Amino acid sequence: MRIFLFDMDGVLLESIGYHRALQETVRYMAKALGFGNLTLSPDDIAIFEAGGINKEWDEAAICTALLLEAAWKIDPKREFPKSGLKPNSPLLKQQSSPDFNALARQLSSSDLLHLHPLERAIYRFTESDHLSKTQYHILHNLINGARDPQRSITHRIFQELVLGSTEYSHAYDLPSILGCDSFLLKHDISNLSKTESAHLREWIVLPNHAAAVITSRPSCAPAGIFATPEAELGAELVGLKDIPIVGWGGITWLAQQRQADQQKYVKPSPVHALAAMRVALGDKEETALMEAANLAEAGQSEPAWQRLDGSQVSVFEDTPAGIISLQSAREILEKLGIQIRPSYFGIAKKAVKRDALLASSAEVFPTLAQALARSI
Repeated sequence: MRIFLFDMDGVLLESIGYHRALQETVRYMAKALGFGNLTLSPDDIAIFEAGGINKEWDEAAICTALLLEAAWKIDPKREFPKSGLKPNSPLLKQQSSPDFNALARQLSSSDLLHLHPLERAIYRFTESDHLSKTQYHILHNLINGARDPQRSITHRIFQELVLGSTEYSHAYDLPSILGCDSFLLKHDISNLSKTESAHLREWIVLPNHAAAVITSRPSCAPAGIFATPEAELGAELVGLKDIPIVGWGGITWLAQQRQADQQKYVKPSPVHALAAMRVALGDKEETALMEAANLAEAGQSEPAWQRLDGSQVSVFEDTPAGIISLQSAREILEKLGIQIRPSYFGIAKKAVKRDALLASSAEVFPTLAQALARSI
């Protein structure tokens, strides 16, 4: 059996929409705090992602924390913006702009990589004696609430930009504050041409071939779970709308079933890769996720895992997370006597990403098409 596991953003497509929405969110917050037209550069974002900080919700809150910290050094009474849309006080007269690049490198240092991204930020911003009690609580709540639309203005601004105001209001039952079209539909670009996409679909339907998407992007979820179909929109854009997806929606469902945090199961957790292999073989997402967690956490093995024995499994990633997930999954399966033959394909053009992928034992290509030419 040959199985392909594809990351979405940065691999199947260029997630320009997400990056533009992140940059616009930070720009809104910078204006609201008095920094004017300031935001992240593409290089800043690449360094965050190379260090495993690849959820734009997190990056938006973390960068806003840096803006707040910098603002307080100039004006300790500067208030946190309530709407995030308009400056609530005059422009700051700062010596230099907050350095997002330096922050990304600091949070990606080797001594912090064992922590989740938001835990790294909490350590960076709140383990300090220069903050007042009020400032400490503001930063702590800003970072901890990064993924909660009810608590986080950065989350709400980002999601409205991503989905567009109509879909945002429908999905979240919240009023629009931006009046915008979807940045995903406006800006995302497929990394496969129509011909290349058709060739991949022809490969997938051959006997003993299978594929799945393994992504942290929000996705449809089992009943009872709030979800937005961002992964499904991406798959349709690339011409792979029928490929099974294990995304944030399914991970959230699993976390609720097991009363755990989602980060416990999303890549680089082996659960993500284990579940992706099972949905590629045709299992329902719920079954694949639950059995993957049972295996990874308690060593509970079902006969269905034997179907993977002898399989060649290739993962296509632009950051180490999915590679580490498959590496860990292979080790778990080996303990059951199940042998898979993994291949790790990195997709990156920027040096900082290439270096991170090479350090994770990936063979790196500048484009997905070149990686597929090597593997098909």
